[in-house]
Amino acid sequence: MTCLLAVYALLNFSALTVAQSPELGNSSFDKFEFALIGDVPYSRDDFDKFDRLIRKINADPRLEWVLHAGDIKSGLTVCTDAVLIDRLQRFQQFNIPFILTPGDNEWTDCHRFLAGLYNPLERLARLRELFYANPGGSLGQKTVMVRTQASDPHFSEYVENLRWRKNHVVFATVHIVGSNNGWAQFSNRTEVDDIEARRRTEAAMVWIKQTFEEARNTDARGVFILFHANPNFEYAKGTPARLGFDELIDLFEQESAQYAKPILLAHGDSHRFRVDKPLQNNEKQTINHVARVETFGASNVHWVRVTVDPASAEVFTIQKQIIKKNR
Repeated sequence: MTCLLAVYALLNFSALTVAQSPELGNSSFDKFEFALIGDVPYSRDDFDKFDRLIRKINADPRLEWVLHAGDIKSGLTVCTDAVLIDRLQRFQQFNIPFILTPGDNEWTDCHRFLAGLYNPLERLARLRELFYANPGGSLGQKTVMVRTQASDPHFSEYVENLRWRKNHVVFATVHIVGSNNGWAQFSNRTEVDDIEARRRTEAAMVWIKQTFEEARNTDARGVFILFHANPNFEYAKGTPARLGFDELIDLFEQESAQYAKPILLAHGDSHRFRVDKPLQNNEKQTINHVARVETFGASNVHWVRVTVDPASAEVFTIQKQIIKKNR
């Protein structure tokens, strides 16, 4: 109970203190596009495919940035520094800003035998050192500065939670991972791992709350939120496979009731491109202004084009982009 009260206190406090995020652009209502990818590259077998993906995206002058939904390696391959550095170097080949939200394969699941029997929390610390060395700064050959949750002294470790605005739309990344949001059990799991999962969820809830508060305060035309995990929206609350996501899904439903404009939730994790409307209100009716897009992934090395038109009723348009040689 004490923990829950602390979370609610932080959520209420954050609504009063939320700061506006950097505006990437001229604050017009012009249409723009970006690339969404995730769960790539998984292994050496996918490197040629990923190189083709980089070339396709780099050749498209309409794209503003690349967003990666996490899982930069397979969960059954080693979690060495060499693998992380290899992925960082590959991501730096994009000629536009590149923003990553972490997946479970690069830290949460590194306790597995085939992953090298690592301490997941040590791998998380290393991931932050490598990919978020410049807090608030993107990767890629062209970089941008955005707001990071690390600027909040209550959550100074969460450099990976980012937020920004462009043309009256608010964008955010939130560290929500698979493996039941880091609650999956393993032989060497300790109370420290439980504390990490609990605190990261608290940080995520505050960041989501602040994102919608900023959208309301700035009269934003839409909200886009990126995270890694497939939270199993379709499962009943309390189902074991959804337990790590229950309070986050509740929060998305609550915030969508207070913000009636288009919301796009983007994630990876299960490697299946799809677009649907997964949230329901208290009457079990579909919440029509909230959509979900899931990326391609694993051996399916393709990408998703997201078009943002702040002047349109739907704001977000999704188009899958198939790379023929990657089929």
